[in-house]
Amino acid sequence: MLPDSFLSKIREKFIANVRNIMQALSECLELSHSLDNFTLGNQTKHIMKKNADKGKSEGGNNIPKQRKTSSKNGEIETYLSSYYQFRYNTVLGRTEYRSKNDAHFSKVGRYEINTLRREIDYDIGIITSSDNLYSIIESSFSPRINPIQEYFKKLSATDIGSSNPDCGNKVSLSLKAIPDLASCVVVRNSDKWLPYLTKWLVAVVANAMDDRECRNHTCLVLTGEQGKFKTSFLDLLCPPALHGYSYTGKIYPQEKDTLTYIGQNLIVNIDDQLKALNKRDENELKNLITCPMVKHRMPYDKYVEEHPHLASFVASVNGNDFLTDPTGSRRFLPFEVLSIDINKAKAISMDTVYAEAKALLKSGFRYWFDEDEIAELYRESEDFQVQTAEMELLLCCFEKPTDDNPHCSYMTTTEIITYLGYYTHHPLSLKHMGEALKRAGFEKVSKRREGGSPIYVYKVRKILPCPLPSYCSNQM
Repeated sequence: MLPDSFLSKIREKFIANVRNIMQALSECLELSHSLDNFTLGNQTKHIMKKNADKGKSEGGNNIPKQRKTSSKNGEIETYLSSYYQFRYNTVLGRTEYRSKNDAHFSKVGRYEINTLRREIDYDIGIITSSDNLYSIIESSFSPRINPIQEYFKKLSATDIGSSNPDCGNKVSLSLKAIPDLASCVVVRNSDKWLPYLTKWLVAVVANAMDDRECRNHTCLVLTGEQGKFKTSFLDLLCPPALHGYSYTGKIYPQEKDTLTYIGQNLIVNIDDQLKALNKRDENELKNLITCPMVKHRMPYDKYVEEHPHLASFVASVNGNDFLTDPTGSRRFLPFEVLSIDINKAKAISMDTVYAEAKALLKSGFRYWFDEDEIAELYRESEDFQVQTAEMELLLCCFEKPTDDNPHCSYMTTTEIITYLGYYTHHPLSLKHMGEALKRAGFEKVSKRREGGSPIYVYKVRKILPCPLPSYCSNQM
């Protein structure tokens, strides 16, 4: 037989339900007399459901039940917030965390998730799955943060005076850290070193703070002898606070990893590779330096998405000649290094350097190159051009007419190649010869020959006797 206490509870619940039903019927009857077109069945169901819900919430025996105030996930979030700080790193596309006593964030991986599961089980007695813990952490629970932009925002304000946006290369403000950094490097074309380095540093800040387009369209290049600390100096340009957001090594423009480097690093340091790039890769690299966005799939994402172009480029070259485009390039800022005081450079605070660069940007400093400066860049880059065979042979066998010796011949590009080929017996490129003639400054004029249509020819003077036989024998 059932216990009396159990039967008593059933009886009390039954009586309470009967009372609710009788009350509902009474209300329905009252409404039926006062309303036209009243349907007793529908209204009765509505009132009975209302009272049934009321009975569930209050209890059939009118004893209020304690309402549950938090879910299991809510308790997990409270625990995690008490001991850790989480963030979603928008640069890396990863969730990171740190304990309350730690200054540095670490990536959340499988090992960290399993460790947190054990802590939650041991400390608050909740068993949860890895997937559930991931779903909590990889959500709005972890605020989205761009750590590189946060770094630049937190740099202390620096008073450098006011800047004239039209000052271009003239760095006349009260700067200290940037000139100190520039003084660590002795270069051959020293008059351009400080203004060009300053422009590049300000462009680094502008580019990092802009998620819509690329702001730094130039690659700072250090050339010269091996063992001059070129790569080491360029590595210092990434501040210690952003350690882990730089890449040093070789890049391959055709590979997908290169796009990841551009989207996830403040500085990309191309180490002694520019000489080895073929024409196609060099053109691809120029495009990568300036592309506004990069499309790639994050390691843990399902889809290919657009990401901001974050990286600013630097490069080192052993030797000087690395530019293969005879028309020059405005994407590279080349400097031949004579010496670097690497210990002095290491002692300079890059936080202060970038604080000054940030102040310059805020003051309206023009970090991009105007048309006159671009033309100057082309002239400056001539010393770093790779000499083509066409250029070497042209300068060996021809010279420009002068006022003292105005005698000249008028020859087409094809005629010049035919003349040189008679001695070299090697194929020469019409395009490269035309570029060599233009770069060497030979005058191009239009002339008629024997009453025919005008054709373009170059005013040249042959060096006689032709030095090619002895030149070719010396090359063998």
